[in-house]
Amino acid sequence: MPAPTKTHHHANPETKAKVISRLKKIEGQVRALSKMVEEDVYCDEVLNLFASVKAALNGARDVVLEDHVGHCLAEQMQTDPNKATAELMHLIKKVST
Repeated sequence: MPAPTKTHHHANPETKAKVISRLKKIEGQVRALSKMVEEDVYCDEVLNLFASVKAALNGARDVVLEDHVGHCLAEQMQTDPNKATAELMHLIKKVST
């Protein structure tokens, strides 16, 4: 995994705590997936958990995205609207694929 290129303090500590909590739950789900595969659990059940993990990851991502747009990009719009718009378009493409 590449090292982050920027450090950043999240504007809202509650948001940060919410994301960390969600990621810990996802971590548990991924461990459960591994165990299910090791134990040859029926594929339908494994696939259902994969879908749950994907939905949970998307939910956590959306919380971070909302925080980023609401705070970071909103601030950047004041100083460099063109850069903020370009970053927003990049993010939209990234999360919609």
